[in-house]
Amino acid sequence: MLDSILCCLSGGRYPNGWLLMLALAGWSPALAAQQPAPTYSDAIQVVASYHRGSPWSDELVDRVAEAVDLLEWPDGMHVDYLDARRLAEPAAFEIERRRLEGRTAVAPASRLLLIDDAALRFYLRHTESLGNPLRVVAIGINDPELQRRAVAEGVKLIITRTVERQSLAFLKELFGEPLPLLVLGDSTGSGRHLSRTFLSSVEAMPGATAEQVLWEWTPEKVQEALPSLPDNTLVYLVEGQTTGAADLHPEARQWLTLLADEGIRVFCHLPYQVRLGCAGGALLDTRRLSRLAVESLISPAFEALPPVQEVGAERRALHAAFYQHLPEARREEVEWLGVEGSMAIAEGRISRLFWGGTLVTSVLLTALLLLWSSRRRARQAQRRLAIDPGSGLPTRQVLESEFEALSDREPGGWLFALVSPSLRDYRRHLGLPEAQVLFREQLKVLRAQLPRDAHLYLNADLGVIGRLPPSYGDQGDTAFDRFIARLGHNAHEPARRRLAWYGSLLRWSGAETDFAQCRAALDDGLFRLERQGWRQPVIRVEPMERRQATRFRQISEALERLMANPDSEWRLVIQPKVSPHDGRLCGAEILLRWRHPELGEISPGEFLPVAEILDLSSALDHWVMARSLTWLASVRDTLPGLEHLSINVNLATLSETHFRETLMEQLDALGLSPDMIELEITEHADFSDLDTVEKHMTRLRQQGVRLALDDFGTGHTAFKLLQRLPLTVIKMDRSLLLAADEHHQGRKAYAAMVQFASGLGLRVVAEGVEEPAQAEWLTSLGIDEVQGFLFARPLELEDMLVAYGRPED
Repeated sequence: MLDSILCCLSGGRYPNGWLLMLALAGWSPALAAQQPAPTYSDAIQVVASYHRGSPWSDELVDRVAEAVDLLEWPDGMHVDYLDARRLAEPAAFEIERRRLEGRTAVAPASRLLLIDDAALRFYLRHTESLGNPLRVVAIGINDPELQRRAVAEGVKLIITRTVERQSLAFLKELFGEPLPLLVLGDSTGSGRHLSRTFLSSVEAMPGATAEQVLWEWTPEKVQEALPSLPDNTLVYLVEGQTTGAADLHPEARQWLTLLADEGIRVFCHLPYQVRLGCAGGALLDTRRLSRLAVESLISPAFEALPPVQEVGAERRALHAAFYQHLPEARREEVEWLGVEGSMAIAEGRISRLFWGGTLVTSVLLTALLLLWSSRRRARQAQRRLAIDPGSGLPTRQVLESEFEALSDREPGGWLFALVSPSLRDYRRHLGLPEAQVLFREQLKVLRAQLPRDAHLYLNADLGVIGRLPPSYGDQGDTAFDRFIARLGHNAHEPARRRLAWYGSLLRWSGAETDFAQCRAALDDGLFRLERQGWRQPVIRVEPMERRQATRFRQISEALERLMANPDSEWRLVIQPKVSPHDGRLCGAEILLRWRHPELGEISPGEFLPVAEILDLSSALDHWVMARSLTWLASVRDTLPGLEHLSINVNLATLSETHFRETLMEQLDALGLSPDMIELEITEHADFSDLDTVEKHMTRLRQQGVRLALDDFGTGHTAFKLLQRLPLTVIKMDRSLLLAADEHHQGRKAYAAMVQFASGLGLRVVAEGVEEPAQAEWLTSLGIDEVQGFLFARPLELEDMLVAYGRPED
């Protein structure tokens, strides 16, 4: 069977056939027998002390994965979570030891990265279970005795004590001396060592004092302690066992917010603590920490590296409420938090001053002048805060407010919009905070390559909108082309991850063009580039007519509006799947249709990508799922031949725990068996986080849900997915059947792939069947089900009952 597939793929009609041949070769026992297993694997093994879901562990593991990708380490990484917080250490260690003993088919890793104290203790006690790795690096180690033992055993340590001293110095610069502190510490686990180390840093910092330490703190205890301390006492969070384990104690996630609501701001030096509500400080550079760990593990000079290296703060972050505390010259160096709330306060201040001044205007002209001056200062403060805190860029709204004056002053200038598809993917898989860090890094590249007289503003979805002055004349598009070309060749920036950027460009003529016209045209240009598959880097557009909305904007606005009442315009249709032998109904596939009152029928190929851009795919999938299951429950007795119902699901939705839980709850409530549902994902989906996809699909399969791979044979990952994912069905793409009709080699390849899939125990569905001869040939191959116009086009739900339903008595 393998020989027949390889023969077909090597016939010259499949330019990517060699990739499939390599993938298939991995299935050949004869070939495998010729390759002796290496003593060590070159993958990096990561052992994290805590569980997946711990904010600290998750951040470091994500950063390590980013570094492995950035440094292009070909063998990747694997992660084990000890779960030594939810479990007692002896129990967690025994589970991990048994897990390692069971990996007899996997070579041990030669490179080991340990995160936090428990992981290092496990390594020191069970080195042989980990395969006696040749290189070991440990980060996040707080126990001094454990540090000494690690160095004695040849473990390379990367410590972070510098960051707490940097954070204390930052607070001294803000608030001056003396600097009294209420320290929120931790008496459990490694938090005890962490807290004591911080207290020694406070003791060594001139002018700083730890007035009190709350080892087991709550918001109530903080409020009780502050009145007895000096008036200028600051609260500082060190511990990691309370807010850091918010998945174990969910109520703790709100503690910092509750204190902020009472006017008590808490400072810190760890990024995840800021995300939980801290007011800022000098924040640990977790990216540098993780990258240094990976660089050390893969360095040719590992033995020559110092036994202990140190990483400090990446940036200073501060809540906008403290804007006035920082010297003006330093304000641009700080990432400002809570800007929106501060802007609202500024607006309220303006409003109060205005109305208060109105009451006394007739009496005191002097008061009116003072009001005007105060209002002007408040406006200036608001404008200073109209800066995106993550990037330091002025927002698009700033450009919009200035545009009319610019049009009068600088007619004939150029506007452009930039977007990086890779950055969008990064955000979708790793979340907004991590994507913002990468975006800031990319901004340095953009600024270095752009002309000095270009102005940048933050656009939606981590994009950039900018302008070039009219001095470029007719050469603005040439200058922009050169800029985009330079972005693709950042040879002088080897340390930074290179992302591809794409842009739309227009020239505005003057006052007769408004910003809405220009922005609509730029958005439309980016949308067209995306629909073309990003085949070209730049597209030139023209401002739209004032009353003309772009197709993209119309669809975007309609989608956002429609999510409140999808039933008003969306409807489900259904296409039967039948036996090629006798046309008997086997199953059916649910399809989504959209009839817009003004735009008419909008195809899924047009609106589904827009829904994904707008982050509406999950809501759409949930709606389709709920309507499909309700319909299936209502007709199961009327359609006895309908063995299963196929529903297309976005891969990101499928990877949501909430989606799986909701699906099982709905099935249970409707009395439907899970094996009546078949979830379809397309081979063209983004499988970059295959581990997560595999985990969620495995749980769905364990609960009885069928899983299908659509468009099989059209991408480059099909055979990799078959090896990893618990699929039950593959759907042969229509293009393969057309090739089988036209080419002898195509016919042999189709038959070989069907035989291969059947050998794996997978059901095969053939798509695009339109001719009787095709159905006859597919029957001879043993195909289970077919879809196509020969048997049925997509039907309205009520027509499905007429065509295939059981006649009423």
